[in-house]
Amino acid sequence: MTRFMYDGVTPRKIPDGASMVAGYADGHYANLREMAARFPHAIRVSIAVRYTTKAQVLDVELGDATPDQAVLWCTHTMASTPNKQLTVYCNLSMWPAVRAAFRAVGVTEPNYWVAHYDGVASIPAGAIAKQYKNTPGYDESVVADYWPGVDHAFALESEPADSELYPGASTSHWYETAYPGDPMHVNTIVWHSTESTGLPGYAGGSVAPTLTAVPNWSAERLDWFQHFPFDRSARALVHHRTQIGTNTLNVAQVEIVGTCAPDTHAHWDQAGIRHLYMPELPPWAVDGLTAFARWAHDAHGVPLASGLTWNSYPASYGAANGVRMSTAQWQEFRGHCGHQHVPENDHGDPGLFPIASVLFEGDVPRSDAPAAADSAVPAVVARSHPNS
Repeated sequence: MTRFMYDGVTPRKIPDGASMVAGYADGHYANLREMAARFPHAIRVSIAVRYTTKAQVLDVELGDATPDQAVLWCTHTMASTPNKQLTVYCNLSMWPAVRAAFRAVGVTEPNYWVAHYDGVASIPAGAIAKQYKNTPGYDESVVADYWPGVDHAFALESEPADSELYPGASTSHWYETAYPGDPMHVNTIVWHSTESTGLPGYAGGSVAPTLTAVPNWSAERLDWFQHFPFDRSARALVHHRTQIGTNTLNVAQVEIVGTCAPDTHAHWDQAGIRHLYMPELPPWAVDGLTAFARWAHDAHGVPLASGLTWNSYPASYGAANGVRMSTAQWQEFRGHCGHQHVPENDHGDPGLFPIASVLFEGDVPRSDAPAAADSAVPAVVARSHPNS
């Protein structure tokens, strides 16, 4: 089946009824949200013009990314996504230079979307799409009947698969429609504490995590609320698109309703307010978190490992808290970390979190879990590079 796709900087100029569109994830013409609002049911393709931005396609042309940066985008920015699910856009004359950059370092080539305005709707051998027509206000491309990394993501967004929803989680506070995120392959869990006694409103979802665990005191269990598909970016971290990604760097985020702050814990205790205190979680709460960690491992391959030091609050607060990762460490990390470990952020939650108990089954450590939560172990748990 031959498909046609439209892209442009002004979504309203693209023809009504377009079933496949592409927009920009960054730069002066970033327009993905506008594109989603105008074409909510179309397959939407995200394009990055900077090699440090996560997207489905990287734009390689004068003024945007270079051929060498395309290699870096595939091997660093999009490191957890196989190169055969990534795409580089370039014009026909630059295509040989892009291919040569990958071959020179022995890195698997991505898919290619090439531009050649000859008015012929045919895809050259070795490409996945061809931009063949330039019209005032938009460009038109012919696209293969299956585009790896694009069609899978669209199916995920349109109707999240069972594997994208934590079993038993409520979707009564679902924010994906209002705040569509970036597709990703999650390899890291970031744990937070809400510093509240109930499910937050998250400013209507604008600062929401992937899931929230709420204590159910009468049943002695955690009740789960899911806000975004597991493999879509959430919004609970400070995130500067001009710097390294945080929300969008293959992380699922879990907020636990409770506190990590000793002063808050003491105040609530004195007031008779039941609450979860991160350093002293009851066994049923730990069991609930362990069950989630095991599901993330079994269903999505998130390592049951941390290898980090978890500071107690308030020592865990601040950009220079002694445990916060560098951007290089953050890019390489896989497993379980806390908000206190994420670069570009200064929050200290979830404080002295019982990560060893969460990642262990009873008293028996799992084979891929760390030896102890507070041991002096390396700050990075790395795995082999999927794109080399």
